[in-house]
Amino acid sequence: MESPNCPQIIVIPLLRWAGLVRTLRARGAGKRESGAFLLGRRKPHHGRVLDYRMYDDLDPHALDSGAIDFHAAGFSTLWAYCRANDLEVLADVHTHPGGAARQSEIDRRNPMMPIRGHVAIILPHFANISRWSLGRAGIYEYQGNYQWQQCNNDGCPQRVKLSLW
Repeated sequence: MESPNCPQIIVIPLLRWAGLVRTLRARGAGKRESGAFLLGRRKPHHGRVLDYRMYDDLDPHALDSGAIDFHAAGFSTLWAYCRANDLEVLADVHTHPGGAARQSEIDRRNPMMPIRGHVAIILPHFANISRWSLGRAGIYEYQGNYQWQQCNNDGCPQRVKLSLW
């Protein structure tokens, strides 16, 4: 992991992002949260997203309650997939019902990857937003000890960007 003074940028190809947003919207069906892990490979100054795995594909019961409740068996499946495909978790993304992409107290207290520097992305309106932009996303970097920094405010380092390729 890069030092906190030089955070690594996560690069997501635009078509992959558009497909992910469409899939999150469909999985939630306008009624429940959905989510995914963004997988890829790290290079010296960036990580490139090459794939994603939906929470409910890894853990079939992760979305049963309407909110996200990801279980240990899902992580075992995730780690096996990453090992088999030489990938690592670069970030996670999940949806919220309302118009704001703010972290809930549950989000703050339960990071999907409780590792300093991990990035969590939140999409409002159950991902019923533009598939071609990060403009409505809330982007948060885990600082450790249940503390987060919002990374799409002025003055914060850019952590995620979309690319054409």
